[in-house]
Parts: sequence; C-alpha cells; structure tokens
Amino acid sequence: MSDTSSFIVGHANMDLDCLGSMALASVLFPECRPVRSRLAHPAVREAITLYEDELPLLSLKDIKGIVPDRVVVVDTRSRGRIREFLDAAGGFPVSIEIYDHHSNEETDIPGARLVENFYGAQSSAMALMCRDNNLRVEQAIATLALAGIYADTGNFTHNSTTAHDFEAVSWLMQQGASLKMVRRLLRPLREPFQLDLFHRILGNLTWRRFHGHEVGLSRVSISHQTSGVAEVVDQVFSSEPLDGLLVLVDIEDKQHHLLIGRSRKDKFNLLDILAVFNGHGHVGAASALIKEGGDIWLQLLMQLETVPGDAVTASELMTKDVKTLQLNMPVMEASMFFEQTGFTGAPVVDKAGELVGMFSLKDVSKARKSSAMHAPVSAYMTRRIISCAPGDTIREMERLMMTHNVGHLPVMDGRRILGLITRGDYKKYYS
Repeated sequence: MSDTSSFIVGHANMDLDCLGSMALASVLFPECRPVRSRLAHPAVREAITLYEDELPLLSLKDIKGIVPDRVVVVDTRSRGRIREFLDAAGGFPVSIEIYDHHSNEETDIPGARLVENFYGAQSSAMALMCRDNNLRVEQAIATLALAGIYADTGNFTHNSTTAHDFEAVSWLMQQGASLKMVRRLLRPLREPFQLDLFHRILGNLTWRRFHGHEVGLSRVSISHQTSGVAEVVDQVFSSEPLDGLLVLVDIEDKQHHLLIGRSRKDKFNLLDILAVFNGHGHVGAASALIKEGGDIWLQLLMQLETVPGDAVTASELMTKDVKTLQLNMPVMEASMFFEQTGFTGAPVVDKAGELVGMFSLKDVSKARKSSAMHAPVSAYMTRRIISCAPGDTIREMERLMMTHNVGHLPVMDGRRILGLITRGDYKKYYS
C-alpha cells in the first residue's frame, strides 16, 4: 500500500504522451506519486521498464482502499478513462486537478479544476510549466517527455502541432533529453501480433469516397483487448495516401468493439464522426471503445454519409477573375504583362474567348533564347491543356499537377473558363 494519498493519474491504456506528462507532473508536484494503468502501449511498457529507477510508478493494487486527498490527472478529462483508478481507490478524491490538451472535449469529472491548453501534446504543456517555474528535470524525465511530444504530434506533422510544442522540445533538449533513446522508443510494430494485425488490416482495407474525402475502411478481430493496436493503425495510415482511415476492431472475448480513426483533413473531423460512439481524442486522431451491441459497422457508414464536411473543391480554391492572353499577342507584350502582374502563367484564348492554350514564363524564356520576342504567343504556348472541373477535389487537382507537371489548372465548364488554380493556390491551401 502507498505511503501517500496524493497521486498522478493518466488515462487507461497509457501512450507515450501520457507517460511523459506523468513524468513531468512528478517534477511539478513532487508530493504526488504517479500511478500506472493496467494497460499500456508496447513502447510505454518498454519505457517503464527502462526508467523504473528514475520514475517509479505505483500499481493500482498499491492504492487500493486509499481515499485520495489530491489527484492530478494528465492527458485526459474523461471520468471513464480514469475509471480503473477511481474503482481501486477507497473513495472519491477530495481534490482533482486536470491538465489536458483535448480541448474539443467536455470534462465529466465532478468538482475537478481544469487547466487546458491547445498544444499538440500534453507533455509540451507540462514541460513549459516546468520551464516557467525554473525547474530542472533529469535526463530520463526529459527523454520520456520528448518521446511523448514526438509521438503525439506525429513527429510534428499533425495539424494539432503548435509553435509551443517546438518550444517545449527545445527546452527538453537543453535539459539533456536523448534523441537516440526517443528513436528507440518510437520504433513501430515491435510485437509479433502487431505485424500480423498490420497485414490483416491492410488485407481487409477498402477505399470509399465520402463527401469528396478518400477514406479507408477495415474491420478485423482480435481474441482479447490489448494495447498497441493504435500504433498499427498509425502505420497503416502512413503507408496509404488516404484522407481518412477508420478501423473497427472486434474484441471477441468481451464482445466489445474498438474503433480507431485517423485523418489528414480538418473537414474530416474524427471527433464529429465518432461522437455517436462517445469517442475521444483529436480532430485527426480519435478512438472509441464500444461496449453496447447493435450494428456498429452500419452506424459508422451512416455517420460517414452524413457527418463530414465536404472536401474543398476547385470552385472554392480558384481565382475567378482570370486574366487571359490573346492568341496573336506578341511574346514581348505577354512578358511585360507577367512582370506587371506577378503572374507566372495565363490561359490563351481565341477571338471567341475559347481556351486554346497555356502560356507561362518558361515559354517566354524559350522565345527569348530564340530571339523571337515579337512572335505571337501561339508560337510558343502549350496546346495540350490540362484542366479540371469546378467540382474536382484538392486530391484530384493535386494528381493533375503532379502527374503532368503543370503549375496552372484552368477550371472549365465545357469550353468556358470559370477560374484558374495555380501552384501558389495549392500551397496556400496547405499552409
């Protein structure tokens, strides 16, 4: 039994960000002892073993029957996700403080004081709290926190990543955090069952389009609930050029279902899609443990048909006031037009106003090399026109640009030019 009644708790099925947050919380609140979940991701289990001396964790058995005076909850605000701790304790905590970055969720822990942030990882918030309180952390604790930030931000590629996450990493590196150990902890699919599950998810993967989003769907079964499934889904998602991925895992022994989602688009909001299943997480990464019956797969398909926002289309992205060049305009005049407007290319139209080609700065360079600046643009324009329709999605526009190596896409309605999309428009969308 523990000799204290003040504890630090993370969510059940601990991930690296949860562990990193708990490690830093033990520095911020040294009177509180961290308590581990019964379930932990494989990387977390390895980290707990490696850093047992530097970060000793209590088990749920150690706190059994104790009525906590104070509990610091990190990386979750859901009562369900700390239920195992509450069930093991001898009574409801006198005082609860929550430190969490899942800002799209409501807290259902009665009487708790919530300190929320909008960072990509909760470990980042805890690290900056340590920095602002002039606290130093040992290399081991800094390393665990650094691993948590890398994991929860997807190596700083998730849309939830902020400048504050980079600030936290910089400070943790100054504290001596080991990148070499972080690389080891982030090693994917370390368990044989994960490799098997990876291939089964891929083998069952089907592609569907919902509201213009390319979505991968897969359903697999496992004999019992285990940790490490989310990392497998991450690897499948990183290996496929999808906008979103949803994997339904049937847990046979308890007849429960685990639904895990990943998204690359804010409009494919997983919190909205999984809301009917009481999902938790972020817009781009969320999950739900579903214990009740019913046709979960059908419910999911109904959600996908109705909930996501429509994908961005060419009509939303295009420049509508399109400046065009006349077929017989001299190259010199077109060059001066580009210089004055800052454009790098423009459509070429005939007397009837119909699109007949594209002319760009590259074509100006060709004419200049041939000393033909007084020739008409028709002599150097590209006649093979790559265009898109107003309803084409960003994914379709991207495919056209990359496949044909073009920097300008006229948006066409028949032979009528509705607008123009440039590389700049595409990059602006992603920035």
